[in-house]
Amino acid sequence: MHYILPTITQAFLFISLYIQVFLIITLVEHRDAMKKRPAVKSMRPEDMPTVSVIVPCFNEEATVIGTIQSLKQLNYPQEKLSIIAVDDGSTDDTWSYLLKYQNDPQISIYRKENGGKHTAVNLGIAKSTSDIIGCLDADSFVHPEALNRMLPSFMDPAVMAVTPAIQIRSPKKLLEYIQYAEYNIGIFLRKMYSTLNAIHVTPGPFSMFRRSLFSVIGPFKSAHNTEDLEIALRIHRHNFKIENCQHAFVYTTPPQTIRALVKQRVRWTTGFLLNISDYRDLLFSRKHGQIGTFTLPAGIISLASVLFFAFFSVVNAANSMTNSIKRYQLIGFQWHWPSFQWFYVNTTASHFMTLILLLSAVCFIFLGKRITSGTWKVSRDMLCYAFLYAFIAPVWVAISSVRAVTRNTGSWR
Repeated sequence: MHYILPTITQAFLFISLYIQVFLIITLVEHRDAMKKRPAVKSMRPEDMPTVSVIVPCFNEEATVIGTIQSLKQLNYPQEKLSIIAVDDGSTDDTWSYLLKYQNDPQISIYRKENGGKHTAVNLGIAKSTSDIIGCLDADSFVHPEALNRMLPSFMDPAVMAVTPAIQIRSPKKLLEYIQYAEYNIGIFLRKMYSTLNAIHVTPGPFSMFRRSLFSVIGPFKSAHNTEDLEIALRIHRHNFKIENCQHAFVYTTPPQTIRALVKQRVRWTTGFLLNISDYRDLLFSRKHGQIGTFTLPAGIISLASVLFFAFFSVVNAANSMTNSIKRYQLIGFQWHWPSFQWFYVNTTASHFMTLILLLSAVCFIFLGKRITSGTWKVSRDMLCYAFLYAFIAPVWVAISSVRAVTRNTGSWR
């Protein structure tokens, strides 16, 4: 055991460092292409594709009006854009709010029994006749230019889906700052995965799909309450492409309590693990490209490393506390002013790799902010993320691992 733990530690650190360096090299190789900001303004209105955006709703009375208004403010010809709002059996006043749009020619509203988000989206797809079909969660809001910036990606006939850059607008609370930094990392990662054709999720906030895609691969599925992840894997199984537009901004409403955050991330992580189990034929499959040889293995290794280092830290803390108690029993309490001497600096490979990994994580936050806002400034969210995120993440990873083993997906809310 004395030799096994250090070996496992160095293995996890090396693989994690390899993944991060690989992503940074990918950024360097594609930095020129990422500077471009595509738009469809140069196209004639008659040549622009028709677009339908589906808004699935379940108890969204507090945000659904704002979501629909943000869609109506999209800079896109109104005759080419339709909005389909589907109330999935809400028990609050969501339907009453949707009725305000019953005479709006641009908006269609439908009400159905509760069957889950995927059934609401599928109803919207069935009611749509547009060339491009999108989905926007009823607690999210889009930038007016988001659609304009995403559609040029469909000029490549192999591209079947396009994802946006998801952000949290104007964080004010501690938990929001943590998530703000996390979403900036996500923006960087999703763009890097896009350059590798290895995006593993088409998130609910404003992902766009070709209508023809659904006739080939079928509709959305329940997929362990992570239908946006499952359909991305299904797209890759059919060897189609998913791209990301880092300049198409969508603003989502984050969980406001630690309990809500953990529950959301447990659902995401459990769904990730169970969908990988369902699509295990993609793992290490060169036929399906980087999604199977990089993204999915990297995700599994990341989760495993979180569990390992969390357990390792708890064990070390317990041993340190035990030694302190024994020392107190032998010699009593003695206070020493802390001092620093270079001779006692730990210079093992593990500590150097750990330091580089931490610096890489900070670098990812900077890169995410640079991609979206063009700034390199140090901000409050970075500090909150650096000092607090590591204490929360192992909780939902551990719960998700247990649920994945027992195949318990839990509830949506």
